[in-house]
Amino acid sequence: MRAEIPYLTLVTLLAFAGCSTNGSGGAAQTGGAPGTGGRQQTGGSGSGGTTSTGGTTASGGVTGTGGTTASGGSSGTGGSSATGGTTSTGGTTASGGVTGTGGATASGGGSGTGGSRATGGTTGSGGQTATGGGTGTSTGGSNATGGSGSGSGGNTGAATGGTTATGGGSAGPSGTGGSTAGGGTTSPGCGQAVTRPNNRTQQTMTIGGATRYYLLDVPTSADNQTPLMLIFALHGYDMNNVSVVGLYNFTSRSGGKAITVYPQGEGPAPGDTSHWGDGVLKSTWTANDANYTFIQTLITDLESKYCIDTSRVFITGFSMGGMFTNSIACAHNDWFRGFAPVEGMGPGTCSNANAKPAIIIHQGTGDTLVTPSAGGEATRDFWIKQNGCNQTTTPGFTGCQSYGACAEPVAYCVGNWDHTITSTATANIWSFFSGLP
Repeated sequence: MRAEIPYLTLVTLLAFAGCSTNGSGGAAQTGGAPGTGGRQQTGGSGSGGTTSTGGTTASGGVTGTGGTTASGGSSGTGGSSATGGTTSTGGTTASGGVTGTGGATASGGGSGTGGSRATGGTTGSGGQTATGGGTGTSTGGSNATGGSGSGSGGNTGAATGGTTATGGGSAGPSGTGGSTAGGGTTSPGCGQAVTRPNNRTQQTMTIGGATRYYLLDVPTSADNQTPLMLIFALHGYDMNNVSVVGLYNFTSRSGGKAITVYPQGEGPAPGDTSHWGDGVLKSTWTANDANYTFIQTLITDLESKYCIDTSRVFITGFSMGGMFTNSIACAHNDWFRGFAPVEGMGPGTCSNANAKPAIIIHQGTGDTLVTPSAGGEATRDFWIKQNGCNQTTTPGFTGCQSYGACAEPVAYCVGNWDHTITSTATANIWSFFSGLP
């Protein structure tokens, strides 16, 4: 279904094309429900694999750190197979002899720290029983950190720590993409070599014979072992992606916890005439399948190259990019965890009753292109109704009100600015995204 949204007049559009000195100029079109298109992106099979880090024998193999009975063994410190394997340091009568320090139940002995499958689990780091000896009951319980599934990656777990992480329990589903300790899922890029392109150098991909462009800002601290957030940041109409890199700036703002991608809308090689849908400079504007496909393909491609927490992928957009963000929130709500239109509007209607996005909306009182009444307030009222919110409000962030009883959080932020992306908006957006569970 593609609902058309009444668009601004040509005169207003031409004014819109050159409206801001800091990269504003996005469309001032009226809302618009999204067209159909794009396939639902999944998290793939994530890194960790059947033999991911830690593998079947993990660090140290079957008799890794601590050997078969690990530090402490059955006969106290050093035990019958102290650190280093069956006859390693301490041997059969390691420090303290058969009844070493503390006797048969000395430090690490029969009830020592680590439990029956202390840190690392059955096949995790540290070999078969890892640190803690054979029958202990210490921290971590029967499956301690990493659970029986893996340690790091494990045999059937997935991301670091396995499905159950600290406290043990059954491992996650087999294959890559298993659960992380934080509850999310990791992407197939975990474990790949990291590349960090210049964030002002256009990257390309070909979709349906058309070349599409994007910029990428990868933190210097990214190691493709620790899952990061992924934030899409869209420019407005008659703009390009270069013009918004310094305005959104989420990679720096996050302290290296997020990768930011700046897609370029449809049009020629990045210049100043790109857009996010059909009907530009006509009486209507509609989000289109080509751009939906581009966004979905880009998500999949980046998750195959970088270690992404696939449950924490977000999107924000300015002006027409904000309109497109609203459209995606309806048509493909499951692609992103949170949405943040800035000086945008729409979608007006949504045939997807299950589309109840976590969304934060920014509107400037000085914006004469996307006005508060036709833009911000209409968008706010639409998503309040869609999410089943009531009118109870709670102040939060900077200049924002959050609504009560919503299926997902809805926040509306107002400030004394015109048609532009402000540092107040980007700070609020980061706080909103990073605070979502």
